[in-house]
Amino acid sequence: MTAERMFQSVPSDPDPWMSGDTPAEVRQFAIESLRWQAQEIIDEVLCSKDPREERVRNRLRGCVARNPGRPERALLEQLMSSPDKPGL
Repeated sequence: MTAERMFQSVPSDPDPWMSGDTPAEVRQFAIESLRWQAQEIIDEVLCSKDPREERVRNRLRGCVARNPGRPERALLEQLMSSPDKPGL
C-alpha cells in the first residue's frame, strides 16, 4: 500500500484524532509530542552524510520549507512523495 493511499484522509491537524472531550492540556501535549518526534526524525535524516541520500535530503528540505513550524506535516509530505522502497 502506498503512503498516498494510507494517508488520504489524514487531517491537517492531529487535533481531530482525539475525542472532543479530551482535555486541552492533553491535546496540546499530544500535538507537541508529535511535532517533537517528527523534528527528531527530520534532524536525523538531514544530518546524514551518505552521498546516496542527497536527493532525499534535498526533497526533505523542500518539505520543511513549505511547512514552517509544522515538522509533522513536512515529514508526512516527504513520506507521501517517497517511492515504495526502504528509507525516506
